[in-house]
Amino acid sequence: MSFLLILFISCFFCLGKATDCGGNNVTQTIIVGKQEDAAFSTIQEAIDSVENDNDKWIKIHIQAGLYIERVTIPKEKPCIILEGEGSSTTTISYSDHISMNHSATFTSLPSNVIASGITFKNSYNVVTKRYKYYPVGSEIEPANAARLHGDKYFFYNCSFLGYQDTLYDQYGRHYFKDCYIEGEVDFIYGSGQSYYENCRINVLGRFSDSAGFVTAQGRSSSDDPDGFVFEGGFLGGNGKVNLGRAWQPYSRVIFHKTYFSSIVTPHGWSAWHYAGNESGITYVEVDCGGPGADTSNRVSWMKKLNTSEIEQFSLASFINKDGWVDNLPIESS
Repeated sequence: MSFLLILFISCFFCLGKATDCGGNNVTQTIIVGKQEDAAFSTIQEAIDSVENDNDKWIKIHIQAGLYIERVTIPKEKPCIILEGEGSSTTTISYSDHISMNHSATFTSLPSNVIASGITFKNSYNVVTKRYKYYPVGSEIEPANAARLHGDKYFFYNCSFLGYQDTLYDQYGRHYFKDCYIEGEVDFIYGSGQSYYENCRINVLGRFSDSAGFVTAQGRSSSDDPDGFVFEGGFLGGNGKVNLGRAWQPYSRVIFHKTYFSSIVTPHGWSAWHYAGNESGITYVEVDCGGPGADTSNRVSWMKKLNTSEIEQFSLASFINKDGWVDNLPIESS
């Protein structure tokens, strides 16, 4: 089954065409897997085979299966597409928690990277049952399923599985569409400028006596363009969870038309280390629904935006002013 990137973006949003990677044509396909037509048995071997400073789209098709390996796309290898055969059948998994920048199952450093139909999993903290007590200091550590440090990334129908710090959305413009993200503690975090469309966010909820945090966004200056925008989608799971806490003083997270289950705490947000200095923090909920969307008891400093201000956080305005999303490789079959 071959597929990639079915985008339903009207021409109204086409503000220009990016020319990175030679347009929207795929010039080569490399197959990874255990079947006879596979050129490589590991994903890393396929990535390593791509020439440095590549400037044309190269697809690495990953056959269904479990790949237990740490995968890195180095900075000198842009324009790579990782295409799985579905997030339920194609999984990259590893177990590590050494450090924030060196423990990720999947690390991507160059610009122009696309992934579809893949599950990225860090199995270090992942268990199958809920615990009443879990010794956080000795058992649970930050363990990234993915670390993303490059501009112009698109993830379609991918899953990110972990517990603490699952998705390190570190830097650059990133577009996540129809993805699944799982965790409990700061499991979507970083300083990325990212748009999450129709994504399902699942909270694991191991602890009955404390609430987790979906986001820990790290905008450090009022001039920085970054932030996390969630458009549509669903937030559910077990236990209780806050929508976010401020990793940096200008942390910015917007939920628009997202469905919240009852697991969301009444106050919703935390200033964390910036209590008393909340004026720079931008946390917003607009037209959200569900039993967890009642904002009557939210923190008093949560921002309210008018219609024109909300438009600044649309896909076109927030991450696609140069039209890079519109010029991605598209296959309809």
